Amino acid sequence: MKRTLAWIGPDFGLVIGFTIVLGALVVAYGGSFRWKEGPIVISAGIAVGLVAARFAWRAPAIVGNAPGARAEFSRAARGVLRDWGPLIAIMWLFQSLETYTGVIRQTSIDHVLYELDLAIFGTEPTVWLSKHSTPLLTDYMALAYGLYFITPMILATMLSVRGRREDFRLMSTAVVLQLGIGFVLFLCFPAGPPRYYEPLVHGGFDPPQLHSFFGLFELQQGAFDSADPLRVRSAFPSLHCSLALITLVYSLRFSNAVFPRHPRLWGRIVIVAVVSLWISVIYLRHHWAVDIFAGLALGTIALVLAPMLRRRWPRADTVPWPH
Repeated sequence: MKRTLAWIGPDFGLVIGFTIVLGALVVAYGGSFRWKEGPIVISAGIAVGLVAARFAWRAPAIVGNAPGARAEFSRAARGVLRDWGPLIAIMWLFQSLETYTGVIRQTSIDHVLYELDLAIFGTEPTVWLSKHSTPLLTDYMALAYGLYFITPMILATMLSVRGRREDFRLMSTAVVLQLGIGFVLFLCFPAGPPRYYEPLVHGGFDPPQLHSFFGLFELQQGAFDSADPLRVRSAFPSLHCSLALITLVYSLRFSNAVFPRHPRLWGRIVIVAVVSLWISVIYLRHHWAVDIFAGLALGTIALVLAPMLRRRWPRADTVPWPH
């Protein structure tokens, strides 16, 4: 039993728990599943690519039936799929669960978030930033916003390539926690982004619509809206900001996994990317400022709980990564 729990790990254990939640929602409200969303395809594609690369590297030995070559490849492939499995599963679960926001609690809290922003800042930050927008800056902000998932996947890939399985699974556990808790909050506090808030849409924003120089913002916005036109109930908290915080902390901690000869370089790159992303969610009118504060709090909770769970979860003897 201990070995089974050790193999499952807290990352897969959490995924199993969230799967039960999805099952309960399907029973209560009917099935709604997503299979082709970007995060699902990207994470699954990386895992398959790593296995394929491993096979290509060892192909001469495998084809030549060298002693132990097939067994070594099998162990390596199982290790990659085991490590990436929770990430792929939570991406699928989250994309499927997101369609249930606004079902349990049907009244959004947009007006509450708007009033909180006004109380804290004296003005709505998205409206204030709109007055300082430029087409080139809009392109940059769209780029920063779009890197929210690419950046952590680069780090995760390099940790996997270098066989740093414990580091990878620590980061994976934090990501699973963040997405799972975030979804529960989406259910309890459905909220849309400022760009859909009627009082701001009609007379609040100046200019009414953002425009970019190279068209990156328009391309990105069209892709997001066509992929999920109901993304009006999942603004609080900002999971872009919480994931960015997790990425920043682990990038600073594991920076040498990306550029071993320049061990601090990756962390410095990510600092710029993450700060730009935090600004972009306001600039592009995707989130209220309060969403950011809640997202940072959520990311902090995930960063604290992940190592605690891993320390207290049953562990078997560590199996060395095959080389």
